[in-house]
Amino acid sequence: MRSATTAVISSIDTAVREAQWGTSARFVGLAIASITPAVFWCVVVQLIAYWSGTSLSPMAVGALFVTIAAFLFAICAPLILRNPSAEDNAAHRAAPDQNGRPASR
Repeated sequence: MRSATTAVISSIDTAVREAQWGTSARFVGLAIASITPAVFWCVVVQLIAYWSGTSLSPMAVGALFVTIAAFLFAICAPLILRNPSAEDNAAHRAAPDQNGRPASR
């Protein structure tokens, strides 16, 4: 039973790893990962300012948005836009086979 389950999980993992996403899909993901949290935090800051009885200028909220989005873009871009196929192939070649010997391809 365990070997059958392991084989199924291995084949699913291989299928997922081999699915190639286009560059445009990666940029859409990067935009979502950068812009969505920036909008959330701008809304939170605006609500806190409203509840405290002060008002923020649109320029200040816009500067906050750009700062957060640029920071998240700088952090997320190398992670999202990397080439996973080269890394997966290198890791797969380096992984030992079931008997502990180096895998050969």
